[in-house]
Amino acid sequence: MATTSGNQSTNSLRNCVIVFLVGVTVGALAITAIQYFITRSEKTQLGITQGSAPQTSTTTTTTSTTTTTRGNGSSLTNTDSLEQFQEIFELSNAFDQNTLIHNALSNASEAELRNWWIQSKNIERKSHRKTLQDAIIRKLTSIDPKEALRYIDEVSKFQTNALLHSVFSAWSVSQLYDAVAAATELSSRRQQVALHAILESRDDLPESDRRKISQQLNGESTFLRLVSDSKASQSIADPMESWDILLGDDVDDALQTESLLIVAEAWREHVGFEVLSNIFRADIKDSRVKQQLVRSIAQVDLAGALDYTRGLSDAEQLYLSRFIVIEWAGTDAHSALVAIESFEPASLASILTDIAASIWARNKPNELIENIESIPEELRIDTLESAFWQIASQDPLKAIAMISAAENYVGNTSTIVQSIVFVWSSQNPDAAAEWVVNQYDQDDPFRRQLLERVLPELANVDPEKAFEVALAQPVPTEGLGLEYLVVRTVTRENNIELAMKFLPRVREKTKSYATGMVAEAMVRDQRPKEALALGMELNESEQQFFHYQVFGEWADTFPKNLLESLDDLATVAHKSQAALRLIMANRWEPVLTDDQIDHARTFLSKEDAATLKRIEEQ
Repeated sequence: MATTSGNQSTNSLRNCVIVFLVGVTVGALAITAIQYFITRSEKTQLGITQGSAPQTSTTTTTTSTTTTTRGNGSSLTNTDSLEQFQEIFELSNAFDQNTLIHNALSNASEAELRNWWIQSKNIERKSHRKTLQDAIIRKLTSIDPKEALRYIDEVSKFQTNALLHSVFSAWSVSQLYDAVAAATELSSRRQQVALHAILESRDDLPESDRRKISQQLNGESTFLRLVSDSKASQSIADPMESWDILLGDDVDDALQTESLLIVAEAWREHVGFEVLSNIFRADIKDSRVKQQLVRSIAQVDLAGALDYTRGLSDAEQLYLSRFIVIEWAGTDAHSALVAIESFEPASLASILTDIAASIWARNKPNELIENIESIPEELRIDTLESAFWQIASQDPLKAIAMISAAENYVGNTSTIVQSIVFVWSSQNPDAAAEWVVNQYDQDDPFRRQLLERVLPELANVDPEKAFEVALAQPVPTEGLGLEYLVVRTVTRENNIELAMKFLPRVREKTKSYATGMVAEAMVRDQRPKEALALGMELNESEQQFFHYQVFGEWADTFPKNLLESLDDLATVAHKSQAALRLIMANRWEPVLTDDQIDHARTFLSKEDAATLKRIEEQ
């Protein structure tokens, strides 16, 4: 009994000491806050401002300033409160900053909070502004949560979610059902932020209640994710168990990528890069999530991760090594290529080399060109095309000037030039066309090849100039004049009148083809009779192909109208050809009834009927 009594006395003494120490600590903190604001108040009353000396005048000046007395003995003036908060932020200890800010706001009225909120927008440093505004919002939430919500609309959209979270975290603790009701009135995006705050702050509620709230706010998946994350967190000592929890829940894997990565990293600490094989075999339906997990785990030691894949099954090795190299090439492509040189099998090494080279060309094209000798010869031309494409997208002339640096490694650089001109023509076709014309002789086939890419782009912005450039080029022995590209571009834009203006100047070998394109555009514009009239200027041999074009377009776009117009066509041959095209078009996309098709058959000549029969029997 004596021993028990002694222990009780010792415990009582210990408890008293603890209570005393806590009291001293709290008292010291309160005194610190009081002294700070008393000092600040005294400075204000004495006319002392930061960086100025005390006033020595004996004349007493009365200043009309509203002063708010705090319950803790300190006072803040509305006229200079922002300055006082700024002085708080000069403290080096963030804990002291937050303590003093919350003390300052503890007894503030709604009007004072509004005043300080307005003034807080003038705080230049973003982190300080966010800290003070968050404190104001939290305090206002305890007075009028709905008003706090209205304040949020006044801040940057990048700060909205954080403040919403603060409001609903505090609101859900004090008035849960009011907070939920208010959240239902928000936009879907804000609603999910509010729900997340409510579920995190009210983890004391039964799961059934939290689930019901999430259903009210159309965010049951958010609830399931938080529950799953919580269970996985509790089991993290056994990463495999946490892994199974996350993959076995009803939550989309894409919504749990961060959680899966945390568990995978913990698992790696247990089993090393064997976790990569576990990720590969995991039933993760979103391929992007699996790829991200592999790449993130590999970042710890890219060389080690790639080395781990040696000796794995073909499918697993191919999958893992690809994404490890993608990650590695994004930061140090040269080192990745060196590591790949000794990789087996050779066929996989070739694939990985191609991946690394392509990423290098895309991310650091100048560096790639300077180190092109490190790329295998069979990959150099494709890799250089990609690199020069990237440079040309920013500065085509710079890309052109750099071509000489590649000549010693690939010999023929024509495809590189094509790559540059391809990009250039989409940016500035006028300049690209001028460069091509000045760079290559008229009879150089490469000049025509490049202009075939440039002229359609130029025709989109300056069809008149494009047409003149095309006419200035010779017509090849076999082929069309380049003006056909301009006419085709203009007709595709449905600029029929301009196309008709060009037709008289189209050269003979190209006229039939160009006339057919204009006629097709007229058909699409529901002007078939005008379209047919265009062909009257063509010779007999050209007219057959012309009518084939026109009737084909008519059958594809307005089949019922063509059927109704068969009787009105000028000749028996035209009626037969039109009917044949109509029946053929209907085979691929049935629009007409069987009776209508039978009616169309009555217009077929013996030759066209025989042609159709052969086609139908195939």
